[in-house]
Amino acid sequence: MFRRRYQTYAKLMLVADLAAGLLALYLSYHLRSYLVVLTPEAWSRLFNPELLPFSDYFVFFLAFLPCWVLLLTMTQRYPQLLEVSLTQQFLRIAQFVLVTAFAAGFLSYFFKLVISRPVLLTLLVLVGLFQCLIRLFFYWLLWRRNLSEHNRVNIVIIGANGRAEVMAKLLGKMRAWGYRVEGYVSTRPDEPELPDLPRLGALEDLQTILQQREGVDEVVFVGSDVRDLEDFEDLIAFCEDLGVRTRLALDFFPTTTSRVSLDFLEHVPLLTFATAPDHDMSLIAKRVADFVIALTSLICLSPLLLLVAAAVKFTSPGPVFYRQMRCGLYGRRFRLVKFRTMMDGAEDKLWEIRHLNEMDGPVFKMRNDPRVTPLGRILRKSSLDELPQLWNVLKGQMSIVGPRAPLPEEVRYYATKQKRRLSVKPGITCLWQVSGRSDIDFHRWMEMDLEYIDNWSFWLDVVIMLKTIPAVFTGRGAR
Repeated sequence: MFRRRYQTYAKLMLVADLAAGLLALYLSYHLRSYLVVLTPEAWSRLFNPELLPFSDYFVFFLAFLPCWVLLLTMTQRYPQLLEVSLTQQFLRIAQFVLVTAFAAGFLSYFFKLVISRPVLLTLLVLVGLFQCLIRLFFYWLLWRRNLSEHNRVNIVIIGANGRAEVMAKLLGKMRAWGYRVEGYVSTRPDEPELPDLPRLGALEDLQTILQQREGVDEVVFVGSDVRDLEDFEDLIAFCEDLGVRTRLALDFFPTTTSRVSLDFLEHVPLLTFATAPDHDMSLIAKRVADFVIALTSLICLSPLLLLVAAAVKFTSPGPVFYRQMRCGLYGRRFRLVKFRTMMDGAEDKLWEIRHLNEMDGPVFKMRNDPRVTPLGRILRKSSLDELPQLWNVLKGQMSIVGPRAPLPEEVRYYATKQKRRLSVKPGITCLWQVSGRSDIDFHRWMEMDLEYIDNWSFWLDVVIMLKTIPAVFTGRGAR
């Protein structure tokens, strides 16, 4: 129910935002036409007085619609809108307007679209204004709805220890939907009372409480372990007879970093524990961004790639590219492609200098590795040797942002918890890459990769990509 309500609210808000975009386009176009007619001489000195018909702009809008929806879902994060303040919602709108302005400008330049700048600027301003008004309207609508006693949902919590208090705080975040916690029913006689929640009685009094207390809409059972399910079974059946909706919290299952979700395989409910990111729209956006960035970069940087390839070929004997087996998503093996920075056959000489390793753990790093060619040192310092990995990104084996792809022999020495870094695709750049690279010890490196997985979002990837630019120019930590 909670998720369905959030999803319903999210869909309504998305539809409203799309309608706002269409209305803003209509008004911005006709406002521009009106100003041209009103002051033709002044307008012609500033902008082109000619304007394409509205039907052309409507076609542009429809063509841009998938990108529009993608930017809305990424910036607004609709399912979480009710959990944030109006100020934060307005900041997300500003974020959407800025990103949309950049995307529209890039696409219009790339495809040579004849779009009026005043129309585009007015469109963005009106969209931001309309979205702010929509947020205020929905906020007012929910506030008015909750003024009525008949729209409220009164809840009784059957809890053990402090879990009832935790559940009450979580339900407190749902006050926008009218949820109110009436109190809790203790499950054990020796249980201390909760200071911020009224005690309605003991577990054996629940039937009497539900029959005598008016307006109880839902009961939430919060157990301390699986054994409590046996005690709740008869009470759940009694609640069904009264028509009272019952919920059973399953947070007593042992888990630390996993996100818990309930899925269905036909009619069979499955409780899912997952630590890897599973935000479908954001993951789709990540893959689309990976593909577009990789393809665009390969095309735009092709002269530079050819120049580097020629330099590698003529400065040292051996192949231009160095292909090495690496571990990808969940240990799937693939051949990573880089520009060769070492002398040909360098892997066969690793045993001679293994004792000079400057990195702890199973990874080999050496600041003045004698196997590296003079050109290779420049390529490594500037990270130009990493550019061919864009081909791995294009094939779907890697991502632009993600943990570094490890060697199979490195993975064999990973601790069990460190293997979790393989639960996402490896990347060309990552938190380790922008935080000092080889200046960071192995264990902190692994911790940073796990922090990235636990806190992943599309915008975290954007931040890391932006930080990669100065990290490449300074070459800090590169070996």
